Amino acid sequence: MNYDYLRNEYPETVSMDQLYRICHISKRKAKWLLENRIIPCQDSGRQTRRFQIRLEDIITFLERRDAGLLRGDIPPGIFSSGGRTLQEPRQILDSGALCAFLLDRWVDAPDMLTVPQAAFLCGYGLSTINRWVRDGIVEAVRCYGSNLISKESLAERLASCEGQMIPTRSALHEELLEEFQTAEQNSGMEWGSMSL
Repeated sequence: MNYDYLRNEYPETVSMDQLYRICHISKRKAKWLLENRIIPCQDSGRQTRRFQIRLEDIITFLERRDAGLLRGDIPPGIFSSGGRTLQEPRQILDSGALCAFLLDRWVDAPDMLTVPQAAFLCGYGLSTINRWVRDGIVEAVRCYGSNLISKESLAERLASCEGQMIPTRSALHEELLEEFQTAEQNSGMEWGSMSL
């Protein structure tokens, strides 16, 4: 994903409040990332306005997160359930095969989806789908004042490493992942590997 738009919206140095809004994370996670130097910063040690973070360091963090390079740096489950219990690490499924599976499941849906249609297919709310469009996470075009979302782009989003690692996945997304795993186990081969 291209984060150039952040350079137009934020100054060169930002606060922790701006950091968690930019990254769409909790305040607790933002503080942990700064204190553990996952995101470099200047720490004044004061009670207020403690951290000063370079925007370029945030963009580097977001690019590394998108590429799946942070999994070893952040303990799995540390930010879930209020930090009370650690969850089992999630298994990352084959993105290409999972994307093919989703497109096969959605074969009757149109190639370009309205926001409600996209929400119906993946189980996420309208505001989440619109945020994905706004942030360039899924491809969309404007048509008569509404977004039309590429079905293929939506499938790629859900099947991607980042999509599979969404902290609170929708119930339907969970069902689709479980159905894919069951189909792979029952067939004894990877989804989409059979030639037609």
